[in-house]
Amino acid sequence: MHVKSDGETPMPMNAELTEDRQSDQPLRLDKHGLPLVPQPSDSKEDPLNWPPLVKHGILLQVSLLTLMGTIGAATINPAFVPLAAAFGITPVQASYELTVWIVFAAVCPVFLVPLANVHGRLPFYVLGNLLAAATNLAAGHCDRWSALLATRALNGVGAGCAAALGPATVCDLYFLHERGLFMGVYTFCVTNAPHLAPLGGGFIAQNLGWRECFKIPSYIQFGLVAITFFCFPETLYFRKVDDSQAESKTPNGGRRKLSLSSFAAPFVMMRYLGIILPALYYMTAFAYGSLLFGATGSVVFRGFYSFDTAQTGMIISIPLVIGCLLGECSAGWFTDWLQRGARRPESRLDALWLALLVPVGIIVQGVCISHAERTGWIANAVGMAIASFGLQVAGTVTYTYCTDAAEISVVLTLFRHIYCGLVPFYAVPLADRIQYQYAWLLFACLNVAFLLPLVVLRLYGEQFRNSKWQPKPTFHPNI
Repeated sequence: MHVKSDGETPMPMNAELTEDRQSDQPLRLDKHGLPLVPQPSDSKEDPLNWPPLVKHGILLQVSLLTLMGTIGAATINPAFVPLAAAFGITPVQASYELTVWIVFAAVCPVFLVPLANVHGRLPFYVLGNLLAAATNLAAGHCDRWSALLATRALNGVGAGCAAALGPATVCDLYFLHERGLFMGVYTFCVTNAPHLAPLGGGFIAQNLGWRECFKIPSYIQFGLVAITFFCFPETLYFRKVDDSQAESKTPNGGRRKLSLSSFAAPFVMMRYLGIILPALYYMTAFAYGSLLFGATGSVVFRGFYSFDTAQTGMIISIPLVIGCLLGECSAGWFTDWLQRGARRPESRLDALWLALLVPVGIIVQGVCISHAERTGWIANAVGMAIASFGLQVAGTVTYTYCTDAAEISVVLTLFRHIYCGLVPFYAVPLADRIQYQYAWLLFACLNVAFLLPLVVLRLYGEQFRNSKWQPKPTFHPNI
């Protein structure tokens, strides 16, 4: 789904590009002789015209901010058992602190993104991650469970800023035909943050105590905030929508004002099949291809394999990171290649055949848990790696196909986080009732069920986008 803006085409079709572009601007082409989408301005202030090294540096910062936001929340995952002992609760109850973080990280960007579309991306990257760093440090000093939950809520608010604005920033910087590769870099960090966190979290909790699982990430976040403050240029750029307006990099510039309708924009985007169907699919892929393993890892690997805290951290980290790395090697550049020629966005959906590995890996792990005495932990790890391979493909394809505006990334984040936040409540109880292999099979079937509508979108997506009942949104035509 592509939001129409001045000088841009709402869909990567050459005919529509010619129709929508400004008449007084020469058509800009890429090295293959195809029109650039979106069409850049003539200004050096336009992020689309910035040197590649500057763009890549910004992409790296955005990816690291998003990575550390989630790492700050997930480093504690392997230590749910000692965390529960410290507060006199069960390990399953201890996992609810992650649920609180997920919910607030999902909901708050709905209100923050409209502000960022007026006042710029930079203030929210800096202030959001400063809040995340401060609340992680505070969590490491909490002596009451209620106080720790409060820090998790505020931490979700801060960390959610980078997660919601990251895809929009990628679109600020790169042309449509490049976004698969560079959005893949960003989604790799989004996907692997909860995978990398337990790798260090297990050793930190075992050797330094669970409190350091909050404190150490906060120190890194404070450092990133300082780097962002001095090294991150504003990427929000306002283009003219008629000849009476001048292009400007200055946020607002007297041409954009905040209104109540601005906060409704993310919900307006939910009416489009090209957004809602991928969002529903991606939420199940992430929930069962990633968070399921992290939320249940302490219970599964301690109970069935007698792993200690450090070993638990490694097993719910290393297989998932390896799987995602291999998955991204088969995703971002491949979706760009699929778009060669006419550059129809639906072409990117062909890569989703590789995402079928998500349910395959889920089933493998579920069977291995139910037969732990015969299969061993290695087969379990292979199942997790298979699922994460497919998840990385699913994430890159979804973000690249859908995202052209911050409101769309808010929808993806909202659906993913709200759905994932429910997993710790029912995954282990359901598995105890009907066995892990059947519970995990159910989760795999849910993921496949939400994948099937994307086949319809692949076949008829262009027709849907051009229909009268799916009119193109125009709530910020000058971004």
